[in-house]
Amino acid sequence: MAEDKPFVLNEDILNKVRYFIQDNDGNRVARNLRKMFFDYMRFQQGNLDVDFDEMLDDVENVIQLMELLGEERRRSVKG
Repeated sequence: MAEDKPFVLNEDILNKVRYFIQDNDGNRVARNLRKMFFDYMRFQQGNLDVDFDEMLDDVENVIQLMELLGEERRRSVKG
């Protein structure tokens, strides 16, 4: 079995991530994603997909990433 190479972000992607962090408050994005997700859940209620647990994990991971980016941005702005 071939060994997996580590995932490396190229310079273009790193620049886009930097611009995203500079232009967006990660905590605000996380809060809005959370609101949007739970509004969706209210409307769906019993009609959730079979792979809902996986979707829930993915949404939670994105929200946690946005919060981390927001905290990092706040630390870098403070100096």
